[in-house]
Amino acid sequence: MTRLARPVRIATLVVSADDTGRRLDEFLARTLAVGRRTAVRLAARARVDGRAARKGDRVRSGEVVVVPHADGATDTPAEGPLTVVRETLAVLVLDKPAALPSVALRGAGGDSLAARIARHFPECADLGRPGESGLVHRLDNGTSGLLLAARTADAYASLRAQFRAHTVAKEYLALVAGRLERPLCIDAPIGQHRAARSRVRALATTATARRYAARPACTNVTPERVFDDATLVRARTTTGARHQIRVHLAGAGHPLLGDPLYGASTPGPAGFLLHASRIEWLDPVTGAAQSDDAPLPETWSARTAQPGHAALPRAGGGPR
Repeated sequence: MTRLARPVRIATLVVSADDTGRRLDEFLARTLAVGRRTAVRLAARARVDGRAARKGDRVRSGEVVVVPHADGATDTPAEGPLTVVRETLAVLVLDKPAALPSVALRGAGGDSLAARIARHFPECADLGRPGESGLVHRLDNGTSGLLLAARTADAYASLRAQFRAHTVAKEYLALVAGRLERPLCIDAPIGQHRAARSRVRALATTATARRYAARPACTNVTPERVFDDATLVRARTTTGARHQIRVHLAGAGHPLLGDPLYGASTPGPAGFLLHASRIEWLDPVTGAAQSDDAPLPETWSARTAQPGHAALPRAGGGPR
């Protein structure tokens, strides 16, 4: 019996302006979402603009970093279904269910949206960062809704550029604690929490130590329906900081009901309700503006049903 080696994926990465000056191993750890030891090993095999490099080399904007990266996230494609909202020759618009990871944990296989993409659309398997199957952004495990994935290298580059330029607009529906009766504009940078790696925090400025560097983040919140002790809100963003909506709403005194990280003291259903209901983007081929909507998951109705409450709105409806 011949045992086949794990396939080695080639990651081709372009250094952004935000990463200029970082050590090569630090850049790889950040970009590929791997640990520092793994990043050091990868740096030893990396080539920067075609030349061999060392882990301590500083990368510069526009440089192309090529590195072999063995990744198990899509080696065993998942058997689960894939909900495709839109399919073009260049882009997939997908509806991720809650509790499904966007991408499997590094070094682990198993079910994920990326694994399902690789099974149904094999041309996506090696696009973008290893194991992401062309996904150009992510949602938290507990968040449902819309994600974009590229089917070609050109489409991937175009969509990533749109995200960097903040021209992709996203809307979310969320069930939060308390009565929120006026719109909010929350403009607060988000950076790593100093005491907990799994958390982030809203800050007054982006001027922090690099390890805790904050990213600009703005969330516009509109109440959709006010209940006795909770509010269904629509949150619109063009930035994509980690846990942005969750930490912004918690900082405003309205954490998501049932959020284990930012609303643990708030009574509510098990798990939080956050749904990426709408996304607006530009077609990488034609440049035409596109928008897609995803209806609320059926589980929302069951978990928010209370006597006398009207049905929750469909995604994409209500005020903009």
